[in-house]
Amino acid sequence: MGSSDRLRRQRKGPYRSNAIDVLCVLVLIAYFIHFAVPSLAGGFNEDEMMNIYGYWRPGALNWLWANICFWKGIGRPAGALYYLPLYHFFSLNPQPYRIVQVSILAASIPMVYYLARLLASCRSVAFLAVLTLCYHARLANLVFIGSFIYDVLCGFFYFAALTYYIHIREKRLPLRPMQWVGFLALYVCALNSKEMAVTLPVIILVYELLKYYHDSQRQKLLRWILHDASPALTAGLITAIYCYNKIYGPKSWIAADLEAYVPHYSWHTFTESNAHFLNELLYHLVPIDAGMVLATWALVFLYAFLRRDRMLQLMAFWIVIIPLPLAFIPPRGGACLYLLLFGWAMILAKLVSDLITLISKSSTLLGQGVGAGTTTRPIIAGTATNRGRGPAIGPAPGAGEGKTSAPIFRVFATVLMASGLALFTQWENQVFRIHALLSVGQKTSHILEVFRSLDVHPAAGSMILLRPKNRFYQNGYYPAFVASLVWNDHSLKIYVDGQNRLTEQQIAKMNYIISFNEFQGKLIPTPTSGGF
Repeated sequence: MGSSDRLRRQRKGPYRSNAIDVLCVLVLIAYFIHFAVPSLAGGFNEDEMMNIYGYWRPGALNWLWANICFWKGIGRPAGALYYLPLYHFFSLNPQPYRIVQVSILAASIPMVYYLARLLASCRSVAFLAVLTLCYHARLANLVFIGSFIYDVLCGFFYFAALTYYIHIREKRLPLRPMQWVGFLALYVCALNSKEMAVTLPVIILVYELLKYYHDSQRQKLLRWILHDASPALTAGLITAIYCYNKIYGPKSWIAADLEAYVPHYSWHTFTESNAHFLNELLYHLVPIDAGMVLATWALVFLYAFLRRDRMLQLMAFWIVIIPLPLAFIPPRGGACLYLLLFGWAMILAKLVSDLITLISKSSTLLGQGVGAGTTTRPIIAGTATNRGRGPAIGPAPGAGEGKTSAPIFRVFATVLMASGLALFTQWENQVFRIHALLSVGQKTSHILEVFRSLDVHPAAGSMILLRPKNRFYQNGYYPAFVASLVWNDHSLKIYVDGQNRLTEQQIAKMNYIISFNEFQGKLIPTPTSGGF
């Protein structure tokens, strides 16, 4: 009878574990949605209208081909797969765009949780790390501003590729040919979303090196390169071609004279950028300079290698490698730090978990009293190496109570830490004034209403001149983007007064001249419209 009870409990174990993980993921998704729901009221900002126009003008087939020919580094073609279907079915109604953006972020949560579980082998670490990652008030533009969809897509595919790869490799299996294709396809999607993805092959290679380093039965180096490191090296070759075309190709940043994206390599730029990134992630609570960044990195590496924890070692390299694409260009922040946040979240979650475990075991030892002194040395050693499982021979006095109370204490402490983090995030979210992010789309909402209220339906091939009464936008061609998308006709020739140089004869041939400001517009009679 006793053996059958034990068998029944063993069978229930995995199901109970899976149920707890599902509950953790549901809590994380609910937590994220709590913060994300207000974003559904947001509109389009200027950059988003430019993005939609940029994909709409060449057409879907051109961008589909650009996604396939990813090595050419033409723009961010994955954005077309997001914008063009939404524009086709919902036109310029911003709410479906926001719903899809929030849904992609929500869909990332179970995937990243599983990745954290694979790396840390600890539910509390995974839960605290993803709680930190899924919503950060200083990265709120990831949720509230539509033009940051590139960071959302890049993060989704980056984590998908990494999770898929590590899921296979943690089983100590090499990637089969079709699994290679799947991994590389996810990586290409991340590259097509945003340039931040170029770090993935390096992260995979570091993962394999650490795995090889910790393996007690290491294979020959050449065999390791051919069987284990080859996916990372193949992805690295793809990245090298991509980066060359992105920086030096015919449609590169240099050729396009996009100074904001041209890297300027120097040690000062590197350290100052990383100080800026860390200040953003820590809510500027403590001013951090370049020296403090280097000291923090050194402490993290020391902690990771003294702890002999492969996950911590990987995350130590992560926080240095991931920001490299951003470190040498003019300062970035907010949504751009999404991938970097994962590394810091995992490190902090592991540190908190270690402290909770240490306090729990210390309390257990104190409860056992001096009489259990013979058992204390193995427990303390186990705390340092993460291998401690209590006394090896016989129960010490009070051990049964300690075994029962320690897990309860760890659960209680983890919930307490998670609650504190949630309350702090809620407070910072209010301080950061999320309503200001929602107001970003108001200008575009107004100008869309202006063009719609004119009730103009230009014939195919019409020539239209837009005359803004005042410059209430940044990009000079912004009115042309809006008008083109409202009328959705590639044959129209739309000009903006002040941006396009037109002669009097050309102006006289216009079918429509529209004078407007942010809140109202009117048609000006022209010879071709019969107004003179």
